Amino acid sequence: MLAYRSSGFYHLIMKVKKEIDKSNVKFDLNLRWYDYFFLLRPVLWIPVWTFLFLGYFWGSALETFSFTLILPWKFWAVLGLYSLMMSSVYIINQIVDRESDLINNKLFLIPYNIISIRTATIYAIILALVSLIVVYFLGIKFVILFILSYLLGIAYSVKPVELKARPIADMLANAIGYGVLAFLTGWAVTGKIQGRAFIQSFGYILFVSAVFINTTIPDIKGDQTAGKYTIGVFLGARNATILSSILLFLAFIYSFLEFDVFLMIPSLVGLPVFIISIWDESMQMAKISYRAVSFLFVLMVALRFPLFLALGILILILLRMYYTKRFMINYPSLTGR
Repeated sequence: MLAYRSSGFYHLIMKVKKEIDKSNVKFDLNLRWYDYFFLLRPVLWIPVWTFLFLGYFWGSALETFSFTLILPWKFWAVLGLYSLMMSSVYIINQIVDRESDLINNKLFLIPYNIISIRTATIYAIILALVSLIVVYFLGIKFVILFILSYLLGIAYSVKPVELKARPIADMLANAIGYGVLAFLTGWAVTGKIQGRAFIQSFGYILFVSAVFINTTIPDIKGDQTAGKYTIGVFLGARNATILSSILLFLAFIYSFLEFDVFLMIPSLVGLPVFIISIWDESMQMAKISYRAVSFLFVLMVALRFPLFLALGILILILLRMYYTKRFMINYPSLTGR
């Protein structure tokens, strides 16, 4: 008992309980079985799936203006395993970010000790092991891509590397993770990864970078309090939105040169919103900008693959029901947490 009381974990729990009392939280803090599913952060599966589908699209040289209803079983196997592996990363990220998430009042399960750090850690390890072991039977190229994705995810969250606390590196980690590694994983389902795949992915690097910058802006206050040094904290809200607007403009130019409609339309439509957010001191436009542009980007790909659209809608419905009933907040939404 004395050892437990002297541990860092005990002090963290005491701190969390004090924060709960101060913040006057009214939702139920008791664990529910379905909390384990939402700890996986299924909302982040949607952007992962988007780049997996895009990689498969370009690798298969499919026509842009048509629909694909049936995909090979290997694609679905890779999609499921990659989602589990990334969820392992997301759980680790939540563990590391528990204090700043408490301040920013989001991702309640670990910050409010609904699910313990020990349980979440074991859960993350099991997910990673299962995904890596099973994907081995699909081919060594998938193993390599999975390991690279996992290592990048760990490096993003965990000290001493902690890329998320290093301005520019935090942005590039997200851009490479989604725009390159997830994209190449989808491409790999179609066969050998060619040099063309890297050329095609460059526009997505620009796009993800622009969107990521704006995701850091609403959290600047909480991140500063928690000592997190993101690109938003480093540049400040206005300079960050200027940079994100420039990157989104470059993404549009690249999409025009490559005739990438999936990238072209969201970039073009999103540019005015990104630019307006430069002068919005409330930071609400920054929040709307990245959510609206991301939604349009995902929708463009989902319309091309109707099964993806159906899965995405199902995930969003489940998330809305869960956060409304469990935590009494309006999420996902354009302006809410």
